[in-house]
Amino acid sequence: MRLARLWLGIVVALALVAPLLTQNSPRDPVASALAPPGPGLPLGADALGRDFLARMLFGTRLSLGLASLAAVIAIGAGGAAGFAGALFGSTADRVWLWTTNVLLSIPSLLLAMLLIAAWGPGIPAVVAAVGVGGAPVFSRVTRAVVSQLVGAGYVAAAQAAGADRLWTSLRHVLPNALPQLAPLAGTQFGWAFLGITTLTFLGLAGDPAVPEWGAMLNAGRVALVSAPRLVLTPALAISLTILSVHALSRPSETDDSNR
Repeated sequence: MRLARLWLGIVVALALVAPLLTQNSPRDPVASALAPPGPGLPLGADALGRDFLARMLFGTRLSLGLASLAAVIAIGAGGAAGFAGALFGSTADRVWLWTTNVLLSIPSLLLAMLLIAAWGPGIPAVVAAVGVGGAPVFSRVTRAVVSQLVGAGYVAAAQAAGADRLWTSLRHVLPNALPQLAPLAGTQFGWAFLGITTLTFLGLAGDPAVPEWGAMLNAGRVALVSAPRLVLTPALAISLTILSVHALSRPSETDDSNR
């Protein structure tokens, strides 16, 4: 847990201060192709002569930012739909439940790829597709959690005392649902990060020069033998970030024992 927090802290810090740590552009060549590490180029240059450290630093910012946006879409859309469905059960809720079941039968990453095939490649499409692809899972879990809380005795007592459904949901249901959904929200960010880097690795970001970890991993394959650092560095960064997010998203043993 401490190592996971440390790694994520370092990654977030690097994303915030990336422009202060390098003078080179992540897009413009500054050396010969595949120049080895040396003064001014701690990680050397990529196949086009661009500063690889600069691309990693700015890629940190872009990868985290895109994953955060996709996670917000998944959590916001899925959470709102699941919350509303549990509180205001109706024909619309049954239609949404059926739609969710259909979407859940399709792997999330495959669903995202299908959406990009319909919308066309590009960073906005990748973010939207990953967000929409992750929404059904969060929606279904939210609906289950909220449905359980709606049937609790204190909610029935509040409604019997004259409280309307909206006030009861905001005052009693939502605060008790958030702690149960927080681990899933963290996992959702980890999935969004994996989805973003996977789709950019496949070249669906549109611009191959974009400094993003998944795109850099794909670009480094051409020099896997002569310059393995171009593949190992972003691959290690992606793996450690996803593992750290999932490690921090797991409920602690203390929380489990108190339930």
